[in-house]
Amino acid sequence: MTDAPFTPADDDDALAAELSLRVLSGAEEAGARARADADAAFARRVEAWDERFGVLAEEIAPVTPGAHLWPRVETVAGAANDDEPRVRFWRRWAVGASALAAASFAVAVFLALQPPAIAPAPAAGPVTRVATLTLEDGAVAMTVVYDPATGELYLAPTDKMQGDVRVPHLWLLMPEGGVRLVGAIDGSATSRHTLSGAIHDLAGEAAQVAVSMEQPGHTPAATAPDGPVVASGSLQQL
Repeated sequence: MTDAPFTPADDDDALAAELSLRVLSGAEEAGARARADADAAFARRVEAWDERFGVLAEEIAPVTPGAHLWPRVETVAGAANDDEPRVRFWRRWAVGASALAAASFAVAVFLALQPPAIAPAPAAGPVTRVATLTLEDGAVAMTVVYDPATGELYLAPTDKMQGDVRVPHLWLLMPEGGVRLVGAIDGSATSRHTLSGAIHDLAGEAAQVAVSMEQPGHTPAATAPDGPVVASGSLQQL
């Protein structure tokens, strides 16, 4: 997995999209709204993003995990009851709100603002997948967008993980119950990664994604986190 910085082509357009998505911090949102009140051109940018996102929200249908998932989840966790910490985590992960509308909005921002050198996937090719990872209190921690046609993984964290000395690690939960580590990620800045090999294939099939916080310098085994899992969300096709 390799890192590459994500640079919007137009900072004003990116800010307008973030204001429409409601992913700015309280102070940033207040400043952006004040600018929209005073700057008619910027206000039109925000309205344009509102219209784009509104169309996407109308096309998203909710998805409920099947009952067959629980036996597989409990097998992965290695416990037989809900009091065991890993079983509680996976159950919360699978039944938690997936925030489909917000995830769809975020993928629109990424695909609209990514560098022109990255060609869009053909209509008949692999389907882009997106997830919004939330904390236990429901706050959005990160948006993940995966394009299987290019192997590109886009990460857009909020400020919820900033200030933590531990290192966030991204995980995949497969439909059949397997758990695989993607690797360490940056929890404080938007980034782009290129997935290859087995992880590339798994990312196109995964049902869920999650973030665990690991001690600096420590890499957990590929099949289970050692640190606490702080955020999770469902991957959905667009």
